[in-house]
Amino acid sequence: MTCLTVAAETFDQCFPDYGFTLQHRLADLPEFELPQLLDLSRKLPADCLEYNAGTVVPGQDPDQTPRNGLSVQETIERIEQCKSWLVLKHVERDPQYRALLDACLDEIYPHAGRKLTGLHDRAAFIFITSPGSVTPFHFDREHNFLLQVRGEKTMHQFDKFDRDILPETAIEDKYVDGSAHRNQPFRDEFQRKAQTFTLNPGDGLFVPINSPHWVQNGNEVSVSFSITFHSDQSDQMARLYKLNGMLRRRLGINPTPVGHSARMDAFKHSGIMAAQRVRSLLP
Repeated sequence: MTCLTVAAETFDQCFPDYGFTLQHRLADLPEFELPQLLDLSRKLPADCLEYNAGTVVPGQDPDQTPRNGLSVQETIERIEQCKSWLVLKHVERDPQYRALLDACLDEIYPHAGRKLTGLHDRAAFIFITSPGSVTPFHFDREHNFLLQVRGEKTMHQFDKFDRDILPETAIEDKYVDGSAHRNQPFRDEFQRKAQTFTLNPGDGLFVPINSPHWVQNGNEVSVSFSITFHSDQSDQMARLYKLNGMLRRRLGINPTPVGHSARMDAFKHSGIMAAQRVRSLLP
C-alpha cells in the first residue's frame, strides 16, 4: 500500500524550512482505533507516556500544567469526556507501528534526500486528545510530518526565522539543556503572524525543525501520528546551537547566530568535530 501522496514540486519548494500539506492513507487502519492504542499504552515503558489536562492556553506555564487525576489507561478510555491531552512516545518500539513508520518514511526519504544527507533516527509518536483540547506553544528538534488520523485539529505554525516570535536564546537553551520543557512564552500579538492549517483525517503537515506552533483540537476526539527523523544537517544545527548557548552562558559572549554566516558556522563546526575527535583519543 502506498501510504502518502506527496506533491514533489511543493516538497522541493518548502522542505526543510517551511510548512506544507500532504495526504495519507492511514486513517482507516485498526492500529489507530482506541482499543489498540489502549493495548499499546500497556506495552510502553513509563517514560514513553505523557499526559495532562487539555484545558490549557497556548502560553501555558509548564510548572502550572494541570493533571487530570486519571491513569494513562483511564485517560484513553475516557478521552471523549475527560478533557485531556496524551502522547504515546517512541511507538516504533512496537513492530506494528515500526512497520507503519518505515512505510511512510520510505516514501518521504527520496524527496528529503534531494535536500539533506544522512537521514537517520526514525521515531514515531501518537497524540490522543479530547475535544477542544490545546497543545501549548512550543518547537521541536526533529524533521516532523504530522498525519491526522481521526478528528480535526488546527495547527497554528510560525516562521522559524522570526526572532520576535522565538528568540535565539530560547533555541540555544533547548539545545544546551535537552531536558528543558518544550513550552515557550506566547503573546496574543503573535497570532497575526500564524500560518494556520486545519487538518482532517487523511491530511498531513510538515512541521520544520525549530518552527514554533500551537494546536487547537476540534469538536471530536483527535488521533494523530507524528513521524520524525534527523539528518546530518539537523545534527550540525544542534551542535552549533549548543555551542552558542554554552558560549553565551559560560563566557558571556554574544555569538553569531546559527545560519547568519556559512563561514562562521563551518569554522565553529570544524572546531566542535576536532574537539570530539581529541576527546575520543583520551583515556
